[in-house]
Amino acid sequence: MFDTRRLQCLQAVHVHGSVLDAALELGLTSSAVSQQISKLEKEVGTRLLERAGRGVVLTDAARILVEAADEISAVTDRATARLEDLRHDLSGTLRVSSFPSVIGPFVAPALATMKADAPDLTVHLHEMFPERGREAILGGHLDIALIHLWGEARPALPAGFASTAVADDPIEVLLPAGHPLAEQETVALEDLVDDAWVTDDLEGFCRGWLVRRMSTFGRRPRIEHLVDEIAGQLALVSAGLCNALLPRIAFGELPPGIRHLPLVGETPFRRLHLLYRESSAGRPAVRRFLAEMEERVSGSWTPPGV
Repeated sequence: MFDTRRLQCLQAVHVHGSVLDAALELGLTSSAVSQQISKLEKEVGTRLLERAGRGVVLTDAARILVEAADEISAVTDRATARLEDLRHDLSGTLRVSSFPSVIGPFVAPALATMKADAPDLTVHLHEMFPERGREAILGGHLDIALIHLWGEARPALPAGFASTAVADDPIEVLLPAGHPLAEQETVALEDLVDDAWVTDDLEGFCRGWLVRRMSTFGRRPRIEHLVDEIAGQLALVSAGLCNALLPRIAFGELPPGIRHLPLVGETPFRRLHLLYRESSAGRPAVRRFLAEMEERVSGSWTPPGV
């Protein structure tokens, strides 16, 4: 019988590709993870990790153990789901991750409603950006991860995992209230080619899309401000210094002095997905959270094209 904690450490290394990243995900030190894997190597009598540049790769023996760890997790998930379904109530522990902008308007209220209906349910929320949330699901550290992907892209998931698309989050233009076009119902990007803009400093989707679309007019956008935090971008727009391009959920309720307008023509968007293990889909808590999020997010605005 292998120690499940050691298998979990090996599984995390497999998902993240390095001992350091696995340790960060598990909340352990790198030395603690290495010690657990060393003990597992002694149990099986063979090496499990090999150096590959700055990371590590799993040996054939390690891959066999990772498959076993996945099977153990699946069996445990199915047993948990059947027990909870037998009781017909929300119980146990629900571990959820979400990217920042949807926690306030959607995730927190959903979890609060579930807790009000089922005081014995324990919920844990961990803020994670999409790629890390996906890795945490694959590593067995979460029950559900809420992520986003741009456009029609679909989550890349191995067998045994599933995803549910919740809604599309359109990208809109934010203009100062005093802008000549601020009172229109929609706006065309070609009418804004001479305007100043604020974007993030991380070469994100909105910035890249703005540069590509402006190039079709033979222009480059006047990006005069680089600000990663959305609150900072909104402050600059509210002050009348520039325009911004942001997902509808991300900016939420706007401060005074800003108007948001849908774009004419091509409407970029990000699609929100819920990721989970197929073996845990029968758990009442998982089913309820999926239903809560689908209702809350998809009912919050009219998606593009509708």
